[in-house]
Amino acid sequence: MTQQEEKYVRHLVNAYSHTAESDHFYHYGDDIDITACIHHDTDVCSIESQLDHRNVVKHEEPYKGTRLQALTVTSLSQVDRWRFEMGALSRGRFRDSKDYVTVPGSEYTETCYTCDGKGKVPCSACHAQGYTRCPDCDPHGRVPCSNCGGTGSVGVPCSACGGKGGRNVQQSRQKQVARQDYTSGKTITRYEYVTETYNSWQSCSSCGGTGRKDTMCRSCGGSGKVTCPRCKGSRQLICLTCGGKKEVICSTCEGYKELLQSIRVNQTLEHEYNSQPFVDRECWDEVRDFPWRQECRQETLFERVDDELPRDLYPSKSNYNDSFNQFLDAHDQRHNSSCHIRFQRAALTRYHYFHLKYDYAGKSYTGYILGDHFHPITSPIIDYGQGLIEGAQQSLKSRSAVAAREKLREAQALHIKGVDATIQKLLDKVDAHLNVITRLGLTIMFWLVALFATPFVFQYYDAINPVLPIFKFVNNPEWFAYEHLPAAQCLIFLFFLYANKQQLFEDDYSKLDYNHALMYMGVGMGKILLAAAIVFLLLAAINYVGVCILSAIAMWIAWWVIKVVFIVVLIAIALIFRL
Repeated sequence: MTQQEEKYVRHLVNAYSHTAESDHFYHYGDDIDITACIHHDTDVCSIESQLDHRNVVKHEEPYKGTRLQALTVTSLSQVDRWRFEMGALSRGRFRDSKDYVTVPGSEYTETCYTCDGKGKVPCSACHAQGYTRCPDCDPHGRVPCSNCGGTGSVGVPCSACGGKGGRNVQQSRQKQVARQDYTSGKTITRYEYVTETYNSWQSCSSCGGTGRKDTMCRSCGGSGKVTCPRCKGSRQLICLTCGGKKEVICSTCEGYKELLQSIRVNQTLEHEYNSQPFVDRECWDEVRDFPWRQECRQETLFERVDDELPRDLYPSKSNYNDSFNQFLDAHDQRHNSSCHIRFQRAALTRYHYFHLKYDYAGKSYTGYILGDHFHPITSPIIDYGQGLIEGAQQSLKSRSAVAAREKLREAQALHIKGVDATIQKLLDKVDAHLNVITRLGLTIMFWLVALFATPFVFQYYDAINPVLPIFKFVNNPEWFAYEHLPAAQCLIFLFFLYANKQQLFEDDYSKLDYNHALMYMGVGMGKILLAAAIVFLLLAAINYVGVCILSAIAMWIAWWVIKVVFIVVLIAIALIFRL
């Protein structure tokens, strides 16, 4: 190998190393020790044939009034399919296409056999009735009432209880109370009875506590059915296919009433290619996986184009000559009365490539040079990538997902052929593992907050309870119900926190880029803490204002809205009467 050839080989290896996107092997072609660069040739025998398939068929179509020639051809046997010039071709230019030609003198008209020359046929959708049965209503043209759901009755609020189902009844009861007196230096316990007033719920006797009473439906008069709104009770709908005309245009003649009968010659051009490589089996099993036809340097040793090629095209080499004859025999078997060979091309092409062997860092590697590209069979980049993948697998087994992801990303940047699917499969496992770690942090922090923060929420609302004093001040008879506000706030707090945790479970945390798996767990714990703080502050803000104050403000706003609307109505009425 000359010095210039060696420099060119190193340049190709360096070009391959640049695709790896790794600083470890950048320009490693300058450091290799070339041990062998063996030249190999692959000879390919190929035969191409342009086949012309033709068949004669009868054809019919709607007759649209065009002028016709005198009828001279009445049967398919009278037609010579090969006398027509079809599919103009240039010798040596192969293509696939379809075409047809109508035989002159074979056209004649006849009355349409489907509609008998009427141009229209009875509508099959409505059986020539012009209408179809309504699919919605029953045999009496009625459908269930939408107001009462077909029951014939509707529920209205009970007039006795106003739709509440009952009322609060104030009752009293005797309660024993212990009192202690301090007299003569002694403590004496005395028991007294006091009257205690409380509220009791009494169900309405008119509606049975439901708050609603059934009355007859006014829409259907209690029958549960009304006249079908679609067909107006006639049970018939105009046919959508014929528009109620009972007939449609004939699909055979398209309404022209006559058919044009003719004889056609259909043509199909087909490009057939056959080839056989003659190679050195020592390296062909490795080279054939590469794009050798596109990248190898080519040299045409023999080429011949003719209407029909003869046998024994390459007698100087018997194996090449036998291959050509075998292809020609196969093509001749397809040549018959309906298929002709328009022209053929025979070629013998030689493809040049090199088998490169080299040493790098004390190890031997091999590859092939096809044209201006180097394709490795083994290389230090491939070894390094395989080592990264094996290391990632070991890291996954030891539960070190972050380290495995870094190795897989580096291996992916090497662009090693045939390992992309393996790398992606391992990356999916890493992403799933990181999501599990983050969701574990979510779950742990949720239970910590539920166990330790919920008692604090209870104590906080029990101490400040902004609603209870207000209801006691206004002497609301149901003030005792608001003693349960702290417990209710704890339940609301846990409910919203749990809902937020379930929503956070749906997120994908594998896109985060941290150096340690504990940081993913910390992200999950931090998200739950933030959610807990937001929920607590919102509840505290709402309850600090107080439910009664919010109600008072809403009533004040509603009162002013009513007053403004009333004034506007009065002004409008005055203007109308003035005009």
